[in-house]
Amino acid sequence: MENFGYKEGSAKPKYRMGSRSIKVKSTQFPLKPRFSLTPDVTVHWRNNHEAVLAEDFEYMKIGPSPPAESAPNMFDQYEESNAEFGFEFSFETIRTSLMEQMRLCSGRLKLLDNIEQGNTIAANIKEMFEGATQAEKNISFIFSAFMKRWDLLEGLLECGAELIYFDSNGFTALHLSSFSGCLNCTSFLVTRETDVNMQPKSFTPLHCAAFGNSIEIARFLIARGARLNINTKKPNCEESLLHCAVRANAIDCVKLFIAEGMDVNSLKPSGMNSIHLAADLGFVQCLKALLDFPTADPNIRIGIREKESTALHLAADEGNVECVSLLLAKGANAKFKNHRGFTPLHLAARTSSLECVELLLRLGNADPNAEDFDLRTPLHTAIGKSDSAIDIIETLICWGSDVNRKDIFGFTPLHLAALDGLAHCVEILIYHDADVTTKSKKGTTALNVITRKTPASLAMIRRKFNDAITLINSQDPSDKEVVLELDFRSILQHCYPREISYLNTLVDESQKEILQHPLCSAFIYIKWGKIRKYYIARLLFCFIFILFLTLYVLTALAHNCYNGSKDMEETIQEQELCQKQSILGNMLRNNPFVMEMQWMVLVAITLVEICRKLYGMTGYSSIRRYVTQMENVTEWFIIVSVFVISYIYTKRTYTWQNHIGAFAVLLGWTHLMVMIGQLPVFGAYVAMYTKVQVEFAKLFIAYSCMLVGFTISFCVIFPSSSSFENPFMGFITVLVMMVGELDLELLINDPDGKDPPFMLELSAQITFVLFLLFVTIILMNLLVGIAVDDIQALKKTATLSKLVGQTKLISYIESALFNGWLPNWLRSLLHYTALVSPQAYRVILSIKPLNPEEKRLPRTIMMAAYDIAKARKNINASNPVGYKFRPQNAKDAINISPIGTQPVDRLVELDYSFETASFCTLTTKMDESAEKLDALAKELSELKAVLKYNQNLVDKISKILLK
Repeated sequence: MENFGYKEGSAKPKYRMGSRSIKVKSTQFPLKPRFSLTPDVTVHWRNNHEAVLAEDFEYMKIGPSPPAESAPNMFDQYEESNAEFGFEFSFETIRTSLMEQMRLCSGRLKLLDNIEQGNTIAANIKEMFEGATQAEKNISFIFSAFMKRWDLLEGLLECGAELIYFDSNGFTALHLSSFSGCLNCTSFLVTRETDVNMQPKSFTPLHCAAFGNSIEIARFLIARGARLNINTKKPNCEESLLHCAVRANAIDCVKLFIAEGMDVNSLKPSGMNSIHLAADLGFVQCLKALLDFPTADPNIRIGIREKESTALHLAADEGNVECVSLLLAKGANAKFKNHRGFTPLHLAARTSSLECVELLLRLGNADPNAEDFDLRTPLHTAIGKSDSAIDIIETLICWGSDVNRKDIFGFTPLHLAALDGLAHCVEILIYHDADVTTKSKKGTTALNVITRKTPASLAMIRRKFNDAITLINSQDPSDKEVVLELDFRSILQHCYPREISYLNTLVDESQKEILQHPLCSAFIYIKWGKIRKYYIARLLFCFIFILFLTLYVLTALAHNCYNGSKDMEETIQEQELCQKQSILGNMLRNNPFVMEMQWMVLVAITLVEICRKLYGMTGYSSIRRYVTQMENVTEWFIIVSVFVISYIYTKRTYTWQNHIGAFAVLLGWTHLMVMIGQLPVFGAYVAMYTKVQVEFAKLFIAYSCMLVGFTISFCVIFPSSSSFENPFMGFITVLVMMVGELDLELLINDPDGKDPPFMLELSAQITFVLFLLFVTIILMNLLVGIAVDDIQALKKTATLSKLVGQTKLISYIESALFNGWLPNWLRSLLHYTALVSPQAYRVILSIKPLNPEEKRLPRTIMMAAYDIAKARKNINASNPVGYKFRPQNAKDAINISPIGTQPVDRLVELDYSFETASFCTLTTKMDESAEKLDALAKELSELKAVLKYNQNLVDKISKILLK
């Protein structure tokens, strides 16, 4: 019945077999590409100014939008097109089709209505069809067979109806009587030598009997020679007789055809067998009848390379729980993969069928970490909007699914949940220790996506930090003092050996406020105590390097002592350091090897510095990132300058080397100042200096035109002054005058001794007063006001700035210490001395916050942590069913004592503080609920059996009455 199709974009069609509906998956149609605006600056206006609706607006495009990383659709074009009949095979559709054919033929629908209502009988049939056309007689003939009016068939044939007539759908009277289950009609037609295997278009009479679940008709036709091996002739959907019976959920016919020798494992041309079809459509009883056959194989794959799914794949993809359970009981393998590497667990998780997921894990022993061809696990596919997504995620994690497994694009399940804006999935993944700092292949962290798309989920990070702080009773019975435990597992578990990388990522993703949490502040304090010795050593080495560079520049370049000792005839203006009456000068002149030794020591130190810088390059992700760091550029300039200012090339020095040496020394001491400023004790002051410096640069650029104007004016008014001989010297003088160094002699004395004209003198005074007002007073006071305001703001955030600075500094040191290029023995030594947790990922610090002698953490951090733990304890007391976060293994808990003085290796006992009474009460209630559920399930099974028996009884009575 080709005219019962469905349109593109409509709902999925169904086959209807009598009172049954047969589900069919729709094929995917290509979607039209969305209209995209060009990156030009354009504004589109509507010409019509009628009612303004939301869809009437068009958006303004100003340049390209920032690129957004999105996860590719992991199930694109994955729809198993298992059936493409495209029509409803039911009593009503066939009746409507016959009525429509009669209407198009003559419009005399009364003929069919009389047959259906019983007005036409054998006695008046000739009267009723007197004057009827041949088409009307033929349609009435097959309609009578369809309506089980076997008493009219003989009369219609006598009136001229054709015995072998088929309508536009290819149905003859034998087809329709077989579908209706009328044995009398079928017997009458067969006795008239109608071919039981006729197939005018798509189906044979036996196919129609299967669609109608007419078991008696099927037996009759088989006994009369109907062949079981004839397939349907539907385009692109040839199916066997057994497939048709399965599609109709005709259990009796399925059993009959199997008993008659049909192979349940045979594949139709589309690649599916009857077991696949029953599992896909969710027909449990039909599937059971197929699998009960001794040779039935539940693990046969679809016979097309592009599919390769088993029946278990199809059942799991549709969420057919009973079919999944039955297939697993019959030996279906839950670890098989289809053409895209999906296991049934992937598809069940994607369908959000919690029951199927649990069955596959419990009964099928499915692998929760199985990877498809894009390296995605079932946990990736479980990410979805459904209400059961959280339960499926928790189930998979409880069965051992890796919450941080990456796919081929570098996406973890947390990436996918955040990219889709699924806050509930994001929070449950973070709760189960998903790493928010992990990066995709494009360098996008999960935290970055969460910040942009589900910012409210960031509260879960703070909650985990809160749960890591607990108050417990002292293990010593005689000691009743409060003990506070800080569990650093949430910080350490994803970043070994670079223990600060988790917190550093929070800073990089603009979540630095989290560092003020007591757990983070405590860890930064502890970590700095472990690693500061390496920074101080580097600071001392840098100081020695700059000191020797300065000595060489002062002796060999600034005072030219080296050249003076080599060329006595050259007249030089000797400085105090190299004068003959100076003891040091005489020593340097008479012993030039001292300066040579200075340079040799400097070169030796420089070579060590070069090795350090080359080694440090491995800590950067790219060369571009390395060269864009101002610190690296400065240090390489200093290193290169050591060789540029050397005397070894010509055994003397030159004036141009003085300039390079001057800049090298200046940058060296400035760099040393920056390094000292990175120490936590000086961090706030350096931040103040940097902030004021930036604001001054902005202010200077904004008012530079006014300064240039005053410079030119002074050059014109005071042409004889040495300070304004040229604009460059004049500009420097103006900058000096900005800070209040005003030279009033410019207005009083003329360098030439001549009195200037009155108008020129008046102009000079006016210009000088304007400079005094606009620059010295207004501009400088404005600068001071901005500086004071910035410093006050920095003081308010001094603690946070200090934490951020410490985090970045520790991260820099760790990148140099743990980049993998060091020998194993040195790496082991560094792990032992630089890591808070050299042997474990879970470190617990036990402190006594109320004890004034407790010095291992700052008092402010201890009390903040104590307040959080106390609040949590009060909440737990009001909710006795809850439990506290505790390490899973006592051997993984390490106590730090004292901070930064010795390796942390002392194990502590842990108190797994479940409330015993509440836990027992909860267990009892769960057992009682389970017993009630079992009793309810048993009652439902009995009720189903009774209903099935009643339905069978009603069907038999109906058949008897119709006969």
